[in-house]
Amino acid sequence: MSALIEIKNLTKSFTSSQNTVTVLKNVNLSINSGEIYGIIGLSGAGKSTLIRCMNFLEVPTGGQVIFDGNDLGQMTEKELRKARQSMGMIFQQFQLLAQRNVLQNVCFPLELQGMDKKKREEKARELLKIVDLADKEKAYPSQLSGGQKQRVAIARALAKRPRVLFLDEPTGALDEQTGRQVLDYICKLQKEYGFTIVMV
Repeated sequence: MSALIEIKNLTKSFTSSQNTVTVLKNVNLSINSGEIYGIIGLSGAGKSTLIRCMNFLEVPTGGQVIFDGNDLGQMTEKELRKARQSMGMIFQQFQLLAQRNVLQNVCFPLELQGMDKKKREEKARELLKIVDLADKEKAYPSQLSGGQKQRVAIARALAKRPRVLFLDEPTGALDEQTGRQVLDYICKLQKEYGFTIVMV
């Protein structure tokens, strides 16, 4: 099994005018392609920081993050954007665009890639069927339940066909039953598409 992500001696510190706090110190981790990983720890332990360092939403203070054999820290901004096209991210608070309807939200990453409107809408509709939201494509986020919003976020994250899907407490804003349903969707899709999952 080949390692899709390798983390070597990763350190992340935050500095203010008064002090420096080291959140991650000398973290080493290998994540194999096609598997599911959970990051578990107490509140404030640095779980979300670690997952954000893996895709360079947070730039590590030290160490390396190697994705598919390439060191993210050595990439240009253009190269990093291209590498991120193979990564999906799902947040606790959904991060949907309030002024766009469901279909437009799922289309958004494909729009950024330059895909023409007809093709991206076709792909978005396929994904909305998979997460059982085909009938909600014209609805806006404010008209959806928490579980529906998170399923839209899942569809949006999968629009790019990522090799790895990062999930930062994806059920944290949901009740227990809805949270389990969302996790069921994620596991079902992982089996179908074979992407790697790293979840806080």
